[in-house]
Amino acid sequence: MTEILFRNEVDGSPFQMTQPKAARVLDDIQKWADSNNFAHITFWRDADDASKYWVQLGDDKLNYWIHETTFSEGKHQDVEMQLDYARGAQRRSAAGYDKFDK
Repeated sequence: MTEILFRNEVDGSPFQMTQPKAARVLDDIQKWADSNNFAHITFWRDADDASKYWVQLGDDKLNYWIHETTFSEGKHQDVEMQLDYARGAQRRSAAGYDKFDK
């Protein structure tokens, strides 16, 4: 079962996703991560913009973020697509194309 973590980018401290509508989103993330063989996924809250959660798939922190409203508004129908994009960013990074993503 995949571990889903939330951390603050400023100091690495963990925080809990307490948004009431986030439960369904987290369930969808769990299913996606399990089917894609990720042991853990971490969302890093941006130091300068708290509405951005940078995505880390496994050990790879990516140049891809998901908006906080995905969780606060329970946008479960969008999260699988967003994680697929994040996985694409991970593959571009592994291939050396991440320098073009900035």
